[in-house]
Amino acid sequence: MKIKLIFSCLIMFSMVGYSQFVTQYPDIPRIDVHTHTNNNYQGIRNYLALRKAMLSDNKIDLAMLINLNGEQAIDTILEVSQGRITTCINDYEPQRGLAHKPEEMSSSLGKGYVGYKIWHGPSSRVLKEGEGGIKYFDNPAHEPVLTAMEKAGMPGASIHIADPNGPFGNRGKWATDPVEYWRQVIGLERVLQRHPGLVIIAAHCAWLICQDAQIDFLRYMLSAYPNFYVDLAATFQYFYLVDHANLRDFLIEYSDRIVYGTDIGSIRRQEEIPAYIERYSRTFRILETDQMVEGGFFGMNPVKGLNLPKDVLERIYYKNAMKLYPGLVDKMNKLGYFQD
Repeated sequence: MKIKLIFSCLIMFSMVGYSQFVTQYPDIPRIDVHTHTNNNYQGIRNYLALRKAMLSDNKIDLAMLINLNGEQAIDTILEVSQGRITTCINDYEPQRGLAHKPEEMSSSLGKGYVGYKIWHGPSSRVLKEGEGGIKYFDNPAHEPVLTAMEKAGMPGASIHIADPNGPFGNRGKWATDPVEYWRQVIGLERVLQRHPGLVIIAAHCAWLICQDAQIDFLRYMLSAYPNFYVDLAATFQYFYLVDHANLRDFLIEYSDRIVYGTDIGSIRRQEEIPAYIERYSRTFRILETDQMVEGGFFGMNPVKGLNLPKDVLERIYYKNAMKLYPGLVDKMNKLGYFQD
């Protein structure tokens, strides 16, 4: 009984210390480029409460979020969030044809949208069997919109391609067919070939992050296409599948092409805030320390921290985002960042 009590106390102590992670980089603001706060205004207020708590307890400044939904309420979202959430136009069923037209690209930028979110994951997750539709991102039907995006300077914001495809024997529950997985990825590359001036930020590292050979292909993609970028949303829980040194080397070498994201949804209740603080803290702990971390933003697979240099963290956390998303520099300046 005494041993069990001691063991329980040790667990509780470790959990308290874990949740109270304090960053050694309080001067680095963080921009989460991949969020789904939608137009849930109470959820937005809860985000502000989360930010305040993290700033106080963890010394972490979660400065801004990019909302991939909620396009019909852009002005209200900006107002309710006190200027800390900005929004994209979006399309979650492009397999049925893109909802937004070529002429909307320039006008949407003029209204303050910072990108076009296109969810072009596996068609089987959208279309019914036998329905037909557009399976791959490089379908000619998308060309007029992609051309207009390239001309207008509208970034492809967290473009979702494929689903996670793990190593043999551990494919995971998502993309179990590696052939179909690679067809989806190659479709993305064909778009990059056709539109060299189009900025594309691929969601989830284009899911080229679950095997070491996938990371090598991601190296090729980033070196071959200078306007191709990736976000880290929902990737942390898969880091255990790849070699630690390989992943760290990749993040350092291509740190000017990677942006921070989580895939967080709306925080609907205040009681959820501590759990989300813990989730955010795990991602920062993975990137900033060399500790073993029990899980990422999602999942609980143990991951060894990457202990990235400060200049790498600065690029991933905010500098790259400010370079990529129209109007983000002005929005950050209005919030009081980087002013003399």
